[in-house]
Amino acid sequence: MTIQINIGDHTSSLQSEGYIAFPERHRETMRWARRHAFWIARNKPAANVFYRSLPDGRSLSELLADRSIWINYHPTMPHFGEAVISGTELAISERAFKIGRWTVLATLVHELAHIDGAPGGADRRAEEAVLACGMGYQSERRTGRDDPFTPYNPGISG
Repeated sequence: MTIQINIGDHTSSLQSEGYIAFPERHRETMRWARRHAFWIARNKPAANVFYRSLPDGRSLSELLADRSIWINYHPTMPHFGEAVISGTELAISERAFKIGRWTVLATLVHELAHIDGAPGGADRRAEEAVLACGMGYQSERRTGRDDPFTPYNPGISG
């Protein structure tokens, strides 16, 4: 069992809000991001530990194995992604794909933190999931200065 990518075989309950199937041009990047998320869950123990600390307490491995979670595409969203907190639907935007696959991966792990109960707003835990997954430096978190060569951004909250 594995988290699912909407390739047209799912109608999101949030379709009217723009959660739709991935266009063909983005499917391989999305599959790469999902595969790499599994690699992180297997090879970076801090990732599972971090996710277990979130309000719903599931590990990254458990989230990635949950077939009820759907990754959707959102063509017009102005930010990288969004998710229903403690829900089963998330979306990744065209903006994330324009930057590249590492941003898609970072957006996926960020949004999975919301699925695991990380709040939005000023709370930074969802973005700290990116750091826990090895896609940034503690110095970025400590200083608040973004390294443009990592997907983690200490200025992102919510």
